[in-house]
Amino acid sequence: METGRAPVRRHCVVLLSTVAATALLSAAPAIAQDQVAAATPAQPVPAQATPPSPDVQATPAQSGDAASDLDRLEQIIVTARRRAESAQSTPLSISAVSGDQLQQLNIVRIEGITQLAPSLRVTQASGSGNAPAIYIRGIGTLSTALYVEPAVGIYVDGVYTPRPSGNTFDLPDISGVEVLRGPQGTLFGRNTTGGAILLSTRNPTADFGVKADFSYGSNNEIVASSVVQLGRIGNSPFMAKVSAQVHTRDGWVEAPGYSPSKWGGALDSFGFGGAIRGEMGKFTVDLRARYNDLISYTGWEALAGTAVGDAYFGNSGIANGRPFPIGIGPRDYSYRDPRTDGKSEVKTWGGVGTLEYDFSPAFQIKSITGYNTIDQNLRGNIGGGSTLGVVANPAVAGQFIEPVTAHATPNNPGKQKQFTEELQLLGDLGDFNYLVGLYYYKENVDETITTILDSPLSATTAIRLNRSTSYSIDSKSVAGFAQLGWKPSFADGKLEIVGGLRYTEDDKTLNSKSISTTIATTTTTQVRSDKWHNLGWMGSISYKITPDVLFYGRASSAYRSGGYNAPTVGAPPFGPETARSYEVGLKSDLLDRHLRLNLSAYQTDYDDLQVNGYNIATNTNQLTNAGKARYRGVEVEAQAVLGGFRIDGNVGYVDPKYSEYIIAVAGVPTNVASQAKFANVPNWTYHVGAQYALETPSSGKFTLRGDFTGKGNSPTYVLISQAPNTAQVPNYGVESNFSARLMWDFQVQGHKMRAQVFGENLTNNRYLTFASDFGAIMSGVWNRPRYYGISIGTEF
Repeated sequence: METGRAPVRRHCVVLLSTVAATALLSAAPAIAQDQVAAATPAQPVPAQATPPSPDVQATPAQSGDAASDLDRLEQIIVTARRRAESAQSTPLSISAVSGDQLQQLNIVRIEGITQLAPSLRVTQASGSGNAPAIYIRGIGTLSTALYVEPAVGIYVDGVYTPRPSGNTFDLPDISGVEVLRGPQGTLFGRNTTGGAILLSTRNPTADFGVKADFSYGSNNEIVASSVVQLGRIGNSPFMAKVSAQVHTRDGWVEAPGYSPSKWGGALDSFGFGGAIRGEMGKFTVDLRARYNDLISYTGWEALAGTAVGDAYFGNSGIANGRPFPIGIGPRDYSYRDPRTDGKSEVKTWGGVGTLEYDFSPAFQIKSITGYNTIDQNLRGNIGGGSTLGVVANPAVAGQFIEPVTAHATPNNPGKQKQFTEELQLLGDLGDFNYLVGLYYYKENVDETITTILDSPLSATTAIRLNRSTSYSIDSKSVAGFAQLGWKPSFADGKLEIVGGLRYTEDDKTLNSKSISTTIATTTTTQVRSDKWHNLGWMGSISYKITPDVLFYGRASSAYRSGGYNAPTVGAPPFGPETARSYEVGLKSDLLDRHLRLNLSAYQTDYDDLQVNGYNIATNTNQLTNAGKARYRGVEVEAQAVLGGFRIDGNVGYVDPKYSEYIIAVAGVPTNVASQAKFANVPNWTYHVGAQYALETPSSGKFTLRGDFTGKGNSPTYVLISQAPNTAQVPNYGVESNFSARLMWDFQVQGHKMRAQVFGENLTNNRYLTFASDFGAIMSGVWNRPRYYGISIGTEF
């Protein structure tokens, strides 16, 4: 089965590439000729006061001078408060990214948005190289396990998708991204103590159209996508679209004995989607579905070890001709344990049905029904390498030499099924606007984690632990929420006061079983049920000092559900995490909208902060409630445009501090707040980009753009006492990415065309994206080295 999958997927790449190429050629038959007819520059899209959908849109403001509008910053329409409004008029910290920006920067996966908002870090989650781990203002989680719920909520077309492995899809048809920074507990509910990210796909259109793109780059990376707008269905009010994308690349962390298509860093992905939308006067029906199948391989490398761990794995590698290098890298080289092929596969299905009826401006009703499933198997050589060594309890009696590694996962199947329903009632009544809603969430997860761990007893001998843990968690959550806004007439729309409440109740049931074998076999089981509830709140006040300058203050709370450390059978549950945030900000469009400057300062206080780490005593990942922590920070976003020159940038600074962190030291509860660190949390995040566009009457528009994105150094550990090997690798390393691209937008026979040459990580900066101490060995994953590519696309 495995040997045939890659060729089949490669054929899919060729097929979709052929479709994209056919679309390109049909749009541009004159390209093959010696001379190309003069192209007419694209005309600006007329501005819209109110968007026809919740898509994030970048539109020029209306004025009498269309040419002047093109020389100004776009107005971005967002739905961060569940209604369409300008991002610059929304009193909260939000970074909005249009689909055109994603395309221009060649961002095809969700981790690419890390450069586009301050205080945002998207890195690799543990266990699987395909799942994004998202941190906002220092709050997030690294685990891909299905029992862990993240602190940043991801919403796709209005539906919450809680599992990192369920967000592994590419972005072929995204109309926009909204990054909401800070707690969002009233409107977006549980598990948004760090913030929320809203992804919107494009609406079907009444007219037929095709968008096709193809790119090729380093590591034989191919990305081919097509979006076909099917237009109106007959004479009905319904419109439809379909989309598909293939993304495949070779890896860069060599695994001897495997082809580059299975080295660490390789991926092989296919996805498609579809939508039908009907607009029947006041009533709108919108149905959307998507599917994605992604295979990936993660290149773990050994970073450090205990004295006995270094000696045992190092000596075994030398004695048996399978080197097990240990130390700071990257080496981009690691033997893979023969008991696992390292292949992680995640299949996701998602569907959403949205019904809207506008009775009047005073009363509208909206229903959002969602269904998501995940079918995954996350296999990997997490121990950072493999060799042959002597074990005291051989798998085959008398044969003491066998494959050994610090941590291997030969099999880790898991499934998730989720149903959600949200009902909203909203409208405007004089000076007031309101939103009232009910929310229901039901989920079942099942996972079996099979691991092999070799723990050295001496420099020459280890003992093997085989463990299989199976668990099932059933979750139900119900919530009611309300928000009321007031824009008093006497203030001429300059003043707005908003308040909101949300009540949430969670019920969870755990059923787990673990079988562990060394010399003897031990079986443990656990069954329990728990309930948690929370009352969240939000209040804000904003005032427009001028029509283009907004000052606001905001206070809010959020709640992250409690849960279970399912792989550690018998462990007590961890409790909910709660946050209280206080923020002030300024949003401004200056110099006739040639300069945009947004500022914010905040403090967020967390109780029972959930901290993730590897427990070397139980050899499992565990979430614990750290106690109390305070996060303070400031953020700056700026953009400027002058003619064909544009510059944009952002800076985020966060200063987290534990005020209480209680753990048992020699059996005595002890506050270790002064010793604890904030793993994976850089103090600084920053980005600056600049571009110059030159438009010619005959050849189209040429744009040269450069970007620099950076993250400060961040710790690899929370407490050295719980992960002693991290003392040898205390930090992930400073992230810095210089990128450059040359873009050409032109027309051929009335069809829009685009081409691009790009380079990423031009300085070849290497840093760790994930690291964990497994006891005898600490291992980690390094970022992708320098790479280049070209792309071509069309729309007609």
